[in-house]
Amino acid sequence: MKKCYIFAGGDFDGFFDKIGKDDYVIGADKGYTYIEKIGIKIDTIIGDFDSAQQPDFENKITLKPEKDETDLYAAINFAIKKGYKKIIVYGGLGGRISHTIANIKIMEEFKKKGIDIELKNKNQKLFVIDKNFEEKKQIENTYISIFALTEKIENLNLINLKYELKNFTLKNDMHLGVSNEPIGKEFKIEFDKGMILVIYENKNVYK
Repeated sequence: MKKCYIFAGGDFDGFFDKIGKDDYVIGADKGYTYIEKIGIKIDTIIGDFDSAQQPDFENKITLKPEKDETDLYAAINFAIKKGYKKIIVYGGLGGRISHTIANIKIMEEFKKKGIDIELKNKNQKLFVIDKNFEEKKQIENTYISIFALTEKIENLNLINLKYELKNFTLKNDMHLGVSNEPIGKEFKIEFDKGMILVIYENKNVYK
């Protein structure tokens, strides 16, 4: 599946993917400076440039500072209009916690529209699922945390994780899903319906 990579203006500690020939790269406001540092070709820059100098770039969309959406939100909508349904965001974590929470809510909103978004950095990956999920890679040294985004997740089953659950009801005011761990096997998250926030964290860093 073709992907759109968006670089937002949060903390940035490197790029850990490979750009495919059908992929697209967007710099959201200050995020364009991160792309320049790592030498990736930029397709479009979008933002109000309140946190960075406005670039001299042909494919640039300048937004008004007084707006009801963040630069990242505008960049995601632009990517969707370009036909991208898989979006990976760098620079969407760290910094102000309010921005991180807002970005999680953005993932939730767009998941309802069939758009898959990941927030990613060197040691973390966040994404939202709304149906059964299987991790086919054998992940090591990673905390796996899950949180209900909808009111409740019924008949939740965690399979091949250190702390398994069977036919459990996870409510959105519960913290029970924090800090699970893989056991060297492919693992599954199965449930009836709803939306779950999944967080991968590098265990060697977040001890």
